[in-house]
Amino acid sequence: WKPPPAGAPLKGDQHIGWRTEFRSMEVQLTDFENAAFTVFIVLVSRVILYFDLNLYMPLSKVDENMARAHKRDAIRTQKFWFRQTLMPERKGFLLAQGCSPRRHKLKREDSQKCCTQMDSCECTIYEILTGVGAYSGLVPMIMAYLEVIETDTATLKTISTYLEFICARAGGELLSPAMWMRKFVHEHPAYKQDSVISHEIASDLMETCHQIGAGLKQVRELHGNFFIAPVYAKDAYAAPLRSDRQSSRFSRKNVDDLMQMYQLRMNLLREQRKLRADEEAARQQLDSIQAELKNVEAQLNMLCAH
Repeated sequence: WKPPPAGAPLKGDQHIGWRTEFRSMEVQLTDFENAAFTVFIVLVSRVILYFDLNLYMPLSKVDENMARAHKRDAIRTQKFWFRQTLMPERKGFLLAQGCSPRRHKLKREDSQKCCTQMDSCECTIYEILTGVGAYSGLVPMIMAYLEVIETDTATLKTISTYLEFICARAGGELLSPAMWMRKFVHEHPAYKQDSVISHEIASDLMETCHQIGAGLKQVRELHGNFFIAPVYAKDAYAAPLRSDRQSSRFSRKNVDDLMQMYQLRMNLLREQRKLRADEEAARQQLDSIQAELKNVEAQLNMLCAH
């Protein structure tokens, strides 16, 4: 939490009030991952401002979420409290009005109702990102926002890849760096199952991390089939990440439809990745069976030759 800066007006339209910040993220192993999470956080902040989202939660549930997040493999094993209604419900609210919804101030009684009647429920991280039930999910909201501000096709494709990667990791399809490091140590020949990380293990871990970060070593458990390309400063976004401009082409219903479409898309992409993994496993099993069949036929041919 950040209080208003010293000397800032405490009343009137210029009063900015208390502010919140996203917590700093852990540095990932590759530029691709760092870019993906950085872009995601920036876009979430834009979506919150653009759609005037309400993410208020009781502090008791925030504390409970924090305690769960500290558990090992929380991304796979834990559920977290999260609001199910984020979009403002105002009569006559249209994105086609050409003005920011934040300019329409809530009445005091509406504000109190908004903060007391919170329809929160326990969700996995994947559900928070992609949606569940009537809740659209943060990723579909981001994709709808990018459509509304008319993001260019190349940028949209890059961001879609980033978001798909984050959802794959949130869904447990890919290991997090922490999971992978623990697995690396446990499987290291020098590890004696005594919780002691020797110099040899630490050196091998750091060398492997360097190779992954430099793009010299591909680890499917971490990145799957996602292509990790360098991030160049010249590839700036062509579309400004606006929070105060509304496109005349989109109404509230259009935006809701976009969110539902992208929510379905994220679920279908997950199913596609699962089916491809099953296909690869079946192909390997078929290759093994064919090799065994050839071996049996070769033995039969030898018997027939005698």
